[in-house]
Amino acid sequence: MIEGLFISASGMLPKTTRHEAIANNLANSEVPGFKRDGMFMREVMEAKKKLSGDYPDWRVNRAEGMWTDFEQGKLHQTSNMFNVGLNGQGFFAVRTPEGVQYTRNGNFSKDNQGRLVDALGNPVLNSQGDEILIPPSYNAPLIDDGGVIKVRDETQGVDQVVGRLQVVDFPALYDRDLKAQSPYQPVLTKSKQGLYIPQPGTAQVPAPNTRVVQGYLENSNVEPVLEMVKMIDVYRSYEADQKAIQVQDGTLDRAVNDVGVVR
Repeated sequence: MIEGLFISASGMLPKTTRHEAIANNLANSEVPGFKRDGMFMREVMEAKKKLSGDYPDWRVNRAEGMWTDFEQGKLHQTSNMFNVGLNGQGFFAVRTPEGVQYTRNGNFSKDNQGRLVDALGNPVLNSQGDEILIPPSYNAPLIDDGGVIKVRDETQGVDQVVGRLQVVDFPALYDRDLKAQSPYQPVLTKSKQGLYIPQPGTAQVPAPNTRVVQGYLENSNVEPVLEMVKMIDVYRSYEADQKAIQVQDGTLDRAVNDVGVVR
């Protein structure tokens, strides 16, 4: 009976973690460039044990790890000259207090120092890894599909190049063999601010086939309706485990207090 309580309780723990992941997806469904998170369950590993003749240990906490779906979201037009979307694979590079990190959120602006910054105030980097400065006499830049940033002198009709956006990609993200060997060690991990941090030693390359689109932002790839359905399913499954515990607790109570009483 005690074992039954333990099994039911251990089944509730990963559902709590999954519920938190779904809630986080819903909370960020309107954040440009956000990528939804999912959760690995230990059932796959335990099924492999069973097929190999080993005894699967179903009684442990079955939450194994998190994963991120990097499928591209739809681009929507904003007409803001500082908004930039990526059509294809890759990430923008920004400098944070913790080092260089990466993002798909192209909601940029010009700060009071003339730097091109992201929504968190982190400087956006150019192809050489330096900050991008917009001259004070210019308000909005012109960005072509290759990421080259220009400012135009309207009086003379002359364009001045001020930098090129650094757009990089990580080939290991698409390596199926690597995913199979280390499914619980993602190539990129999310920071608390929603930026991406590569694992040490992860190779990065330019993304020449990715098109930079000015005046657009990439939507998150979260489908709110699907996430709500998942949340309801997880809640009902959690509730079923909870009721199983209550039933077993009631049976144990009777066994101790009624059946075990000597009259």
